[in-house]
Amino acid sequence: MAKEIRVVELFAGVGGFRCGLEASSDHFVTLWANQWEPGRKNQFAFDCYDAHYGDSGSLNVNEDIANARDEVPEHDLLVGGFPCQDYSVATTQAKGIAGKKGVLWWHIDHIIKRRHPKYVLLEN
Repeated sequence: MAKEIRVVELFAGVGGFRCGLEASSDHFVTLWANQWEPGRKNQFAFDCYDAHYGDSGSLNVNEDIANARDEVPEHDLLVGGFPCQDYSVATTQAKGIAGKKGVLWWHIDHIIKRRHPKYVLLEN
């Protein structure tokens, strides 16, 4: 029997990575997910994720990644769909990793350096 692949999902949105991975194989097991929309009272994406997957609070975390990044458990595959505004060629205002949302990269970097996942799959 093949080994399970432990997954952490950052900037999870409504769970696109999780949906695709878990539908493709029983070997993918999501251990922890984070979704937070700063400056928003209503967390619609998180609410959708949590309604579909459950486990709010321990597995599905609705907290700023800057505050939650040290909670990330050991894992094999790190996935994330971080915001694209600071990387998009559709705007001349894009500031890359120095931009307001671009700085989220540094939290990904911190998690990679701390947990050393075997695989990283990012999309923006």
